[in-house]
Amino acid sequence: MVNARQKTEKLENLRKTYELGGGQKAIDKVHEKGKLTARERIEKFVDAGSFREFNLWGQPTRTGFDTDLRDNPGDAVVTGYARVDGRSVCVYAHDFTILGGTQASVQYWKTCKVMDTAVRLGVPYIGLVDSGGVRIQDAFGVNAGPGVSRNADVWYSPSVASGIVPSISLTLGASYAGTAYSPFLADVFFMVDRPYCYMSLSSPELLKSVTFQDVTRDEIGAPQLHAEVTGSCDYLGETEEDVLQKGRELLSYLPSNCREKPPMLDMGDDPLRTDEGLIDLISRDDANTYDMHEIIERIVDKGKFLELKREYAKNIIVGFARLGGRSVGIVANNPMVMSGSLDLRATEKEARFIRYCDAFNVPLAFLVDTPGFVADPNQEREGLARHTAMASYAICEATVPKIVLYIGRCFNNGQMAMGTRLMGVDAVLAWPTADIRYTDFDESVEAIYGRSKDKIDPEDLEEFSRKYFDSPKYPASLLMVDDIINPKDTRPILIDFLEIAEKKDIVAPEKKHGNMPL
Repeated sequence: MVNARQKTEKLENLRKTYELGGGQKAIDKVHEKGKLTARERIEKFVDAGSFREFNLWGQPTRTGFDTDLRDNPGDAVVTGYARVDGRSVCVYAHDFTILGGTQASVQYWKTCKVMDTAVRLGVPYIGLVDSGGVRIQDAFGVNAGPGVSRNADVWYSPSVASGIVPSISLTLGASYAGTAYSPFLADVFFMVDRPYCYMSLSSPELLKSVTFQDVTRDEIGAPQLHAEVTGSCDYLGETEEDVLQKGRELLSYLPSNCREKPPMLDMGDDPLRTDEGLIDLISRDDANTYDMHEIIERIVDKGKFLELKREYAKNIIVGFARLGGRSVGIVANNPMVMSGSLDLRATEKEARFIRYCDAFNVPLAFLVDTPGFVADPNQEREGLARHTAMASYAICEATVPKIVLYIGRCFNNGQMAMGTRLMGVDAVLAWPTADIRYTDFDESVEAIYGRSKDKIDPEDLEEFSRKYFDSPKYPASLLMVDDIINPKDTRPILIDFLEIAEKKDIVAPEKKHGNMPL
């Protein structure tokens, strides 16, 4: 008879074997490509010694194929609990050393368990993606467990979790077919800019068999493609360690679930700090050359700003920072790109970020300098009007504290995309350099005087411009602006507002959900 000590020792030895995944040779092959293994990625992402694995003992459904002839522990995915900066999370990581990390019924069940458990516990979940897609053999297997009947949950579970707990998808390797859906079902999607990382629904071979066209893997799924062209990638890192660290950083700005507020974090930056140099960043003679990133970095705690979708729709900037230790979502126009004009890609990027912040109780600060929407017939045909409505909808829907700061221009309907008092904004401020107007100057002159400006007395024209267009004083007199502030005081004023608005509590009318234009 085997006693308890012998049984324990036997299982502990088997555990060590299973934790090697596909074995040392498979691990060596992964390392030869410059990649980390699933467990190495988890170890670098979570707090040291905090990972507690579940379902290590799971095995794939029996299929009758050669995959049955060896152990495939965990069905090619590592799942469990952990902590990040002392806060609880759930995590899964595809194990490429086992059958190329391919997706199958038991793996589906395990990853869905991570998501469902995260919702029940009210904690974030993180997916470390590296999978060759769906395992074809699994489709012919015998229903020997709960996984087969729950394949659809890999789409259902993240959709249910959305908006309840934060979710992050870090794609660090292959992402084909079914695996390529999962990043889009998470709140954010990071990728590593390495040759072994890519994401597409179809492989080049499959596409050629259908279209008879040769395409490369990079042409349809390279990280740069998703960062710059499709806009799918929220952060593009140079190394796996970089991506994992940015994932940790992102979590620090977010609460564990939608019922909590983001954690405070004292960065050691004086909340009363002023900056005499802010006003010098904007030149009246050449107002389109200053870098909005520099303004953001000089205002926020320790200049630390986590920008999302930096390579996509560069005419608008979105990301997370802290003001006085409080997490805040920044939405800012970028005058250095397209003069800060708004187009369909920028407004879609803005709308998604606003809803992300609102879902997890992160206040919003809008830094405004835009001439309005682009005048582009091609974009009109692509649905510019529908996309611009997304930004307005998201601002009006958001119930978190919202503050607008006019730094430079805000012309025409650009105000509808950057927020106004009538859209539920809680405070509207302006620098003396702000230029806020509903109409173009020349159009206004012609409408008021009934003739073009070249036929009007220059003194009358100068007086008209000075009264209505050269200062935020006139918009302030119409209550469009709450206060005109000295730029040097921007940081303490924003921090003060966030503290005042800390207890803002708006209960939206009960309904199933709004129908945002998508």
